[in-house]
Amino acid sequence: MPTRGQAGDDGRKYEYVAEQLRTRIRNGAYGVGKLLPTQRELVDDFDVSRATVTTALRLLRDEGLIESRQGSGARVLPARTGSAGASAPGLPAIARPALETLHPHLQAAFEAEHITMDVFSLTSETMNRHLGAQITRIHDGEIQPQSISLRLMLPDPKIRLAFPTSLDDPEDERPRQRHRDTLIQCSRSLRNELRSLKRQRLVAEVSVRIRTVPLTPTDKMYLLNKDLLLEGYYTLEGTDPDQVEGEEQEGTTLNSLGLGATLFPYSKPDQALKVETAQSFFDSYWDLLAQDADFVNQP
Repeated sequence: MPTRGQAGDDGRKYEYVAEQLRTRIRNGAYGVGKLLPTQRELVDDFDVSRATVTTALRLLRDEGLIESRQGSGARVLPARTGSAGASAPGLPAIARPALETLHPHLQAAFEAEHITMDVFSLTSETMNRHLGAQITRIHDGEIQPQSISLRLMLPDPKIRLAFPTSLDDPEDERPRQRHRDTLIQCSRSLRNELRSLKRQRLVAEVSVRIRTVPLTPTDKMYLLNKDLLLEGYYTLEGTDPDQVEGEEQEGTTLNSLGLGATLFPYSKPDQALKVETAQSFFDSYWDLLAQDADFVNQP
């Protein structure tokens, strides 16, 4: 059982909570078919906010470890056949396809001397989860890139996106606020982790630019080193969040499968037209529509 405050103050507490719950599921503390503690109990257990617990549970749900239904809490699902042991190093033993797909391509991209990453996504949560493994390789001296450049394009958190939203009450701001919190948290984390490489003189040149566009992306894209495109679609689903005692009942939320989205790779020279067209698409939105994110440097 973790002690209060053990999750840390680095802005990624939800990952700590999710990993602790994964461990308990794997070691049988929460058996198949059993209910997890309520959100209120997890808030008290880990000494974190409800938003942190909600994000952690969403990760586990996206990974296929749990299911949640309104009024009945979160229940542990059976492990999917062939999933155990299939993950890339440093990832949980049970992972969804996107978690397995992005890692090797990102690892290969970081073998280059000069690394470029153009990313357009709903929150950058998937990139945020995988970047740490590459930063660890740099710290360990396994790779020694000379420069890293990230251009991250996200939906403007100030506009009303098509999703996530409440299907029962479109005016309910809670699903949108959770998305805003995740978007801002992940983008700040990416920026800080990459910039720390330059501060520690591990990488000579690091550039991180974050811009927003006034639209809801229907798919995510990663352009790595100008020669590889990864695309994945945001499939929608209705989810029923756990009810928290003392709070107003929240209805079904229209969410997107982001962490669980299968990514399709296209690379040069075989698919040069596809990659170059995607690069032109990204560049045009970045140059003509996107605006610098105003939340990055805010407290």
